[in-house]
Amino acid sequence: MDFDVPPETVEFAAEVDEVLRAPRTARLLRDVLERQDGMDGDVRELYRHLGGAGILAPSWPVEYGGRAADFTATVALLEKLVAYGIPQNLYCISVQNVGSLILAAGSERQRRTLLPAMAATDVTACILFTEPEHGSDLAGITTTAVRDGAGWVINGRKTYNLKSAYADLALCAVRTDPQGSRYEGISLFLVPLDAPGVVIRPLPSLADEQFHDIWFTDVHVDEDALFGRVGAGWSLITQMFAAERTGLDYYARGRHWLDIAAERLTRDGPPSGLVGADLARHRTRIAASRLLSCQVMQNLQEGNADIAESSFAKWHCSETAQRIAWWASDTLGLELLEPGPGVGDRVLEAAFREAPGMTISGGASEVMLDIASSAHVFDNGRTGD
Repeated sequence: MDFDVPPETVEFAAEVDEVLRAPRTARLLRDVLERQDGMDGDVRELYRHLGGAGILAPSWPVEYGGRAADFTATVALLEKLVAYGIPQNLYCISVQNVGSLILAAGSERQRRTLLPAMAATDVTACILFTEPEHGSDLAGITTTAVRDGAGWVINGRKTYNLKSAYADLALCAVRTDPQGSRYEGISLFLVPLDAPGVVIRPLPSLADEQFHDIWFTDVHVDEDALFGRVGAGWSLITQMFAAERTGLDYYARGRHWLDIAAERLTRDGPPSGLVGADLARHRTRIAASRLLSCQVMQNLQEGNADIAESSFAKWHCSETAQRIAWWASDTLGLELLEPGPGVGDRVLEAAFREAPGMTISGGASEVMLDIASSAHVFDNGRTGD
């Protein structure tokens, strides 16, 4: 592993700082935090501002809206977004997850049409895999797509999906062959969420950001909505998991929460005893999270994606961030509710509420460990017999 930060990434991080410090960024962020939409705050105008500055897809090729930068630029971007209090979930889902899959496996038409628009946030995307009875067991999905002339008709329900109310497109997993095996009968579609027959309802959540329940009733899509080949959905889902489970967003949040807790705990000097030992332990774990995330990101950039390696990184980073949030609550007590400098900014209190879902969403910890252990990922990050 070689995680030296090139000079270009240092320059990019300084540019991101300048954009995020700008008065317009602060104003747009205040609008999000005030949640005038009655949900979790519509971040798209803020993202369009950041996308207009050309900072949201630094590692993508230039022709697709990126900068052809090293993967460390994406790491720096996530760290900065979190540090400035910019909500990241829509960005991670749309650009880092769906966008990365389109970049890796989409048609040239899809790449040239969608990626520049996603990098600019003119188009946003969400992921619709989970169903009421099928979360970790995605091979059991029952939402269907049936051929109808030159297109398809989709029926079914997806639930517990983030950011669907703010997305233009959904990467949707459906069953196209009910007679095939659980894995061979799945296909992926890019479904416009403004299509007739799509109903999106918010679901209450303990965390700041809401989940959504999505119903498809006789939703017609064109043939070009198909992503990849018919029946190739499972291999594409597996490919996307390698990019989704870098652990980078969990690491960045966990690091930010630890920095805030440490600042409060060290106001009167270095903490001693168990608090000091716990702080050192969490700092070590968060440093390990960064290394694991960078290893996955580097391998993705080099075309060596490994689902087991990604699963282990996701497990470690989400578990670490969760532990930091709960440790901060136990250690700081009511001080956890102390507001920060921004509007409605109670970062650690929000972290406490977000923490329970971190080891479930994106892959439950138990599933991540099962994938990692079955591939012997613990052997220096390499699989073996």
